[in-house]
Amino acid sequence: MGFRHFTYFQLIVFISLNSVSLAGVAKIEHNSELDQNSLKAAVNPAMGVGALGRIEPRTRVIRVSHNAGAEGANLEKLLFREGDQVKNQDVLALLADHNKRKADIEVVKANMQVLESKLAVEKIILAYNEKEYLRYKTLIKTAAASISLADQKHLIFQQSQATIAQLRAEIASARADRRVAEENLAKTVIKAPIAGTILKIHTWPGERITDKGLLEMADLSQLDVVAEIYEADFPRVHIGQTAEIRIIGFPAPYAAEVRELGFQVRKNDLNDTDPLADKDNRIIEVRLTLEKQAVSDLQHQIYRQVQVRILP
Repeated sequence: MGFRHFTYFQLIVFISLNSVSLAGVAKIEHNSELDQNSLKAAVNPAMGVGALGRIEPRTRVIRVSHNAGAEGANLEKLLFREGDQVKNQDVLALLADHNKRKADIEVVKANMQVLESKLAVEKIILAYNEKEYLRYKTLIKTAAASISLADQKHLIFQQSQATIAQLRAEIASARADRRVAEENLAKTVIKAPIAGTILKIHTWPGERITDKGLLEMADLSQLDVVAEIYEADFPRVHIGQTAEIRIIGFPAPYAAEVRELGFQVRKNDLNDTDPLADKDNRIIEVRLTLEKQAVSDLQHQIYRQVQVRILP
């Protein structure tokens, strides 16, 4: 027969084994659900975000340089020192050819004065020649003057008109020369682009301004923390979130608030001291506004590395 006959004992064993198998499957499914719940908890958006950051002025640090072209320029005079406060458009320095460019303007001004004086004289002469021409033109009609003499007066009148036109063209050219000279003079004067503090001077009088520029400056009245947020953590960061900023050597953390979210993903600049930390992370920069107390405490800590904890 094709059927197998089980004894009572064999039947009991068969049922028991199947029960154990079903219980094992149920336990595995239950553990799988627990693992999924644990994974969801691990990526819970309610968790905070930790990152490294650096202190920066809100205006950023501005590198001030010359406007003398690719050939560069030599520095003649520096009017401020490191730590000095300057106003917007204050003159910071003068380049070596400043006096020469200033003299060029004086030459152009003198030339314009000569031309304008000549023009004033020629206008008087023109008025006289015009009057003479009109008088002789009238005398021709009464036969009191010859046509040739009237033509001569007409020619003199036309010559006066041409002289005035020439002088006006020369004056217009001189004005253009003056504008060019003034622009060249302006290139020898370096002005502050904003109101702020001189942080670092790179070039001193007598030296040539290099790629480093003349100096670095910033407005220190408002400070930010630039946090490097890992791209995986970025979705959990939002404008308006509060944060704690911790700095080694400072007793208590400072409060901050997320103000700007970056747009570009790039490699990190700041590295953890942990030798096992990933040195090639992909991050997005986030700017946080520091509390007012921190501004006075950290003005001399620009670019200082800090620890950032953005609260959920």
